[in-house]
Amino acid sequence: MIINFKFKISNFKSTKGFTLVELLLYMGIFSILVVTLFQLFTSIIDTQSQSQSSSSVFQDGQYILNRFRYDIERAKSIITPSSPGEQGITAKLFIDNAAHTYSLVDGNLTLTNDVASTTGQLNSLDTALSNLNFTRLSDTQGKNTDTLTISFRLTSNIIRRGGPNAENFKTTIGIRPKQ
Repeated sequence: MIINFKFKISNFKSTKGFTLVELLLYMGIFSILVVTLFQLFTSIIDTQSQSQSSSSVFQDGQYILNRFRYDIERAKSIITPSSPGEQGITAKLFIDNAAHTYSLVDGNLTLTNDVASTTGQLNSLDTALSNLNFTRLSDTQGKNTDTLTISFRLTSNIIRRGGPNAENFKTTIGIRPKQ
């Protein structure tokens, strides 16, 4: 005797859960959103580091030039470089009965007061200084020899994608004649 067994498959459809198509669609939209937000975040970080790098180089450069201008305008004489046309990596000025020496030490511009035995770093920790050069100048008659040209290169220590930010600075300043 053969009995006909039929398995009845129910037409019952569950309304709970997700279909495969819905799940793939959700994952695709979510992935696009995550990638877009990640790109936006990295763009913001890159812009911030670039801005900070440029700002530190510019601010340090301006500070060093202004400090040099301030010191040379109140100096009584330039000790080194000693003669017109001479160049060097150090400059010594006589200010307020004390010798003040500008020099490059381990990528930092330092100012030393020889009488008080104090040394201060003029650039910040965010920058490194290189190619420092002091040149003593003279007028055509050789009468006014109390003029110096300072030139240097500042490079940012802040890491950014495009590489470090660097800028060259140069100025010429003379001692004002006392009246």
